[in-house]
Amino acid sequence: MAARRVPNTMLRELLSEAGWTGDALARAVNAIGAEAGIPLRYGRSAVTHWLNGMCPRAPVPGFVAEAFSRKLRRPVPVADTGLASARSPARQHGLWEMDVSSRLVAPRETGAGRTAAVAGRGYLLAELAVPGWDELTGTRQGWSWVAESPERVERWHVASATGMVGLFSDLDFAFGGGHARLQLAGYLAATVAPWLRATAAPAVRRDLLLTASRLTYLCGFMFFDDELHGAAQHYYLTTLRLAAEAGDQTGYAVTLRALSGQARFLGHHREAVHLAEAAVEAGSAAGPQTAAFLYGQLAVAHASDGNRSEAVRHLRTAERFLDRARDRTVPIGGCHAASLAHQQAAVWARLGDRPGAIQALTQSVRHRPASERRSRAITLARLAELQFDAGDIEEACGTWQRFLQDYPYLRSRRVNRALAGMRARLRPHTQNAAVVALRRRNPVL
Repeated sequence: MAARRVPNTMLRELLSEAGWTGDALARAVNAIGAEAGIPLRYGRSAVTHWLNGMCPRAPVPGFVAEAFSRKLRRPVPVADTGLASARSPARQHGLWEMDVSSRLVAPRETGAGRTAAVAGRGYLLAELAVPGWDELTGTRQGWSWVAESPERVERWHVASATGMVGLFSDLDFAFGGGHARLQLAGYLAATVAPWLRATAAPAVRRDLLLTASRLTYLCGFMFFDDELHGAAQHYYLTTLRLAAEAGDQTGYAVTLRALSGQARFLGHHREAVHLAEAAVEAGSAAGPQTAAFLYGQLAVAHASDGNRSEAVRHLRTAERFLDRARDRTVPIGGCHAASLAHQQAAVWARLGDRPGAIQALTQSVRHRPASERRSRAITLARLAELQFDAGDIEEACGTWQRFLQDYPYLRSRRVNRALAGMRARLRPHTQNAAVVALRRRNPVL
C-alpha cells in the first residue's frame, strides 16, 4: 500500500510569509532554473502538488529555497522548505572550506561516469557574502598546502598555461563565450587542477596560482556570456580563492567587480552596489586603467539602484583614471575608451538620459577594437534599441544591420537575447520600408 503523503506545512508557511501565490512561486523557480540553463515550465498546479506532499527532483528543491531567499532577503535552507529528501544533494563545501583544485574539478562531476561542466548549478545570493580584501589579512596565509602528487611543476608549465590566457581571451572576444567555455572548463579540470596539487617551488606556485586565477576568471565570464549564471558564479568565486592564495589584491578586486556586474545583470541591485564598493576598496593600489574599470562598474551599480548623485560622482572618477592611463590594454581587468563609454551609456540610460546613452554607445562602437566582435555586437544591439525606442526606426535598422553582420560568428546567449529583442521590436512594424528592407536582407529575421 502506498504511503500517504503528508501536507507540506513548512512550504505553506513560507508562501504566507512571502505573500506569494503558488503561481508566483512557480514563476520564480522557473526564472532561477533558466539562470542554471535548465528550462522549467512549472505552474500553480505543480506548487499544489508540493503543498500536498510531493517532492520535486533535484535540483528543483534548491531552486525553491533560493527563490524564497531572494524574496525574504534571508537565507532559506532547503530543509526549511519541506522539500528535502534522502536523494537531495548534500551541502556543497564553501568557498574557504574546500581545497581550490577540487573546486576546479568537482563542478564537472555527474552521474553515470559522464562529465558536464557545472550542470544544473543555480545562482545563489547567499554565496555573495564574500569577505573584502582587508578581512582576508592573515587568513589567506592559513591555508596549508601539501603536494598531493609526485609531479613537479616547473616554469614551462606556467608558461604554457599563460599562453592559454591569451588564446581563450581572444576566442571569447571574437566568437563569444559559448564557443569554448566547455573546453576551458575541461582544461582547468584536467590540466590546471592536477598542477595545483603538484610539487613546486614557492615562486613557481604563486605564478601558477596567478595564471590559474586568470583562466578561471575567463571561464566564469564565458559562462556569464552564455547566461549560465550558476556556473559563472562558481568560477568567479573560485577565482577569488585563487587570487587570495596568490596574494593578488588587484585580481581579487577585479573578480569582485565581475560578481557585481553579474548581480546587476540579474536584477540584484543592492548586492551589486555592495560588491562594487568592495571591489573599489580592494583595488586601492591598482593602476589607473584597472581603477577606471572598477569605478565604472560602481557608477553603473549605483545608477541601477537609483542613486543618481553617486552614479555620476563615480563615473567622473572613472573618467579621470582613464585619462591618466598609459599602460597597455590587458586581457583581464583592463579598461579602454570603448568599454568606459559602454559604462557611461549604462549610467545615462538607467538615469533616464536616452540621448546621452545613445551618444556614449556611438562613441563606444567607434572606439571598439576590431577584434572585440562580441562586445561590438552587444553594443550595436543596445544602441539600436535606444534609437528605435526614440522613434528613429530607420537609423535603428541601419545599426541592427551592422549587428547582424557580426551575429553569425557568435555563440553567446547574451547576443541571442539581443536578437530576440530586435525581433520583438520589429514585429509590429512589418510595413515600415526600413524594416522590410532589413528583413529582406537577413533571412535570420
